[in-house]
Amino acid sequence: MDHAMMDHSRHGSSMQNTANTMGHSMPDMPMEDMCSMNMIFTWDWKNTCVIFKWWHVKTYHGFILTVIGIILLGMGYEFVRSWFSNWEKAFLARLPTATNQSTVSVRDFKIKRGILYGFQVWYSFMLMLVFMTYNGWLMVAVALGAGIGNYIWGSCTDSGSVRAMSCH
Repeated sequence: MDHAMMDHSRHGSSMQNTANTMGHSMPDMPMEDMCSMNMIFTWDWKNTCVIFKWWHVKTYHGFILTVIGIILLGMGYEFVRSWFSNWEKAFLARLPTATNQSTVSVRDFKIKRGILYGFQVWYSFMLMLVFMTYNGWLMVAVALGAGIGNYIWGSCTDSGSVRAMSCH
């Protein structure tokens, strides 16, 4: 059957009407205000949203502040990890011998350690979400912050497995 002589002019308009009624059109939101969601590696920083909708990078100034902020967050993670390790070592050193341990102090320690560990894992997941923007600049900022933080707060006695970022 030859469709060359058929009128196809109305086919596109019905699709447009369907798209408008299905909510795909956003007349109140300019396209430049939308967050870009990349699923491939990119160096383009414009319209990148970092974790939250309100952390929307629109200007070069905002981009520079975002990179600095993420470096500081990476450093902060290493500080938290180091502080947690030092706190745990100090508490364990103060515990009396195994036969005389107070079950209350051990239970309190385990509760605090669990809460602090949960915070540390949450923090690492937030950094993982920054990495998952697939933005090369933000990936470099996370790694740079972690490296600087490890240089400042990292212990020479930590094993490699302890130093690893906690993304479960």
